[in-house]
Amino acid sequence: MYDYELSTDAEWMKADLLDEVRQFGDKFADKHIDVCLTYAEKLHVRISVGEKCFYYERDIPGGDALSVKRLTKRFAKHSLYTALSEVSGVSLPWGSLTGIRPTKLAYAYLKSGGSEEGVPGYLESTFAVRRDRAETVRRIISSQRRSLPAELSGTVDLYIHVPFCDGRCNYCSFPSADISRKGADGLLARYTDALIKEISAVKGFVSSRGERILSVYVGGGTPSVLGEEELARLLEAVDADGSEFTFEAGRADSFTEEKARLMKEGGVTRVCVNPQTLNDDTLSRIGRRHTTADFYKAYDIAAKTGFSLNTDIIAGLEGETLADFARTADGIAALSPDNVTVHTLSRKRASLLADTELSCPEIESMTEYAFRRFSDYEPYYLYRQKNMVGNLENVGFCKPGKECVNNITVMEELVPVYACGAGSISKRVGKVIARYASPKDVNMYISELDERTEKKLKFLSEEA
Repeated sequence: MYDYELSTDAEWMKADLLDEVRQFGDKFADKHIDVCLTYAEKLHVRISVGEKCFYYERDIPGGDALSVKRLTKRFAKHSLYTALSEVSGVSLPWGSLTGIRPTKLAYAYLKSGGSEEGVPGYLESTFAVRRDRAETVRRIISSQRRSLPAELSGTVDLYIHVPFCDGRCNYCSFPSADISRKGADGLLARYTDALIKEISAVKGFVSSRGERILSVYVGGGTPSVLGEEELARLLEAVDADGSEFTFEAGRADSFTEEKARLMKEGGVTRVCVNPQTLNDDTLSRIGRRHTTADFYKAYDIAAKTGFSLNTDIIAGLEGETLADFARTADGIAALSPDNVTVHTLSRKRASLLADTELSCPEIESMTEYAFRRFSDYEPYYLYRQKNMVGNLENVGFCKPGKECVNNITVMEELVPVYACGAGSISKRVGKVIARYASPKDVNMYISELDERTEKKLKFLSEEA
């Protein structure tokens, strides 16, 4: 982990300024950086990087206090990026952007009167986003506007979290418990009982408000580690009633023909079978207890059962080369799933990689290879995370007409999310985005279920 020496007279945005510096890795670990803001007819930003000084100015932002603050921070960050890029000679694919949803900026631009055709130029000129990435955002906006229902009011997404895995991947930060450890006996059954009770309460709440469930997503963890009895009971409680229904069978070794049959009968329409890589040495190194052969077997089961299929792969995994990643991308392309999600490895705070500096010299070549390999697919959602290798992105690709509505509405924060389960986060969507988090600890979730459910439903009933 690098230590950066940054001072500023605008302490309220110091964390955001540090995010800009972090994008350049170790290039400024040994330099003092100072950012000073002044208002004198114009907004002035003075930046010193070691012995070099830079000056930038713009008209003082107008609007309400919140808008002025947002635009001031945006200009300061962009100015700092420009200075750091000049000193280092490095231009980053996403320019000065450090947020996770570049598409939100594009939607704001459209709302202000801009056009889809103007999106790339806007992102390029305002945030120094590289043209290829800016064009990807335009394509995603176009795909989303074509595929979303015309009317979203009165709809909600239902998310169900199953926080159990048979082992933990070294890059994972999701709340999950290792059921292979001692003391896990009976925990799945007790958790399923509590989860079903919460789902029933939330569905009753939806009905009482005259709302409609737009999509259901069961994630984790690895939901497919549930036993057949628990799985059948969970699916019966969900009763998706024809809504898009995604179930993550992320680990191939936990997916069987009988579970596939139960999912199909229980209304599941879409299954994620995620290898992350098709290289067995890498699978072992990152902590996944299955082989490439296991993945192909699970994929074949899901395909024969008739689900719409998604696969996740990761660029930048430890020890992998461009040739390794290309082998994975080629193998997935040959299967022709409806959806492919290409992630870039990220160092997440709650993962085993939290204290590791990640590096992959070929990372950008990997993501570019993915765009070429899946050129007959459409990119339809995109998000970024802090501490991503190469400061790149995660992109969901789909065959035309096979967009996952849940991925779009959740990523773009278009409808409320009613979330059930330990570690799940419910979300109100309106003028502001508000969240309610359930306890990550499974035993606490079970013991405090009634009290927490009551608080959650009260939160969801409040004006967004």
